[in-house]
Amino acid sequence: MCLGIPHEVVEVLDEDRCLIRLGGAMHHCFIGLVDELKAGDWVVVHAGFAIDKISPEDAAANLELISQYLEPLPGG
Repeated sequence: MCLGIPHEVVEVLDEDRCLIRLGGAMHHCFIGLVDELKAGDWVVVHAGFAIDKISPEDAAANLELISQYLEPLPGG
């Protein structure tokens, strides 16, 4: 199973790379698979590749769902 995580585009560096942010962490990302990105856009990232552009609302909903799976189980 593959998991893509939403990240915000901070800066487009060139036609192949951008700087992305999730929380306080920033990373480089390959963007050759997604057209017309700009700072402030949200992308789904898997293995260092942006694979799709999504709305900020969808990004927030996806991150909320992911965070629910990362919460400790009661009593654990």
